[in-house]
Amino acid sequence: MKGAPLDLAIDRERHARIRYELSLRGLTFAEIARRAEVSVSSVSAVSLGKSRSARIELILAQALATRPAALFPDRYPANSREGT
Repeated sequence: MKGAPLDLAIDRERHARIRYELSLRGLTFAEIARRAEVSVSSVSAVSLGKSRSARIELILAQALATRPAALFPDRYPANSREGT
């Protein structure tokens, strides 16, 4: 569709940070892909922001000992229904 806004923004800095944080734990996107039973490119696409997958976001967050909302704050608006 011409002129349709893209919902997902590519974030190369976050992608690099996720990759780095995984490497500190001895993990790779390939390992995350095995855990999620998806391709490495699928994990990379989610990390970059090219696509969304709540399951892959959760597996990445768990591997980094955090929550998906902390790892992908743009995808989980904090105050969408709360008055804080």
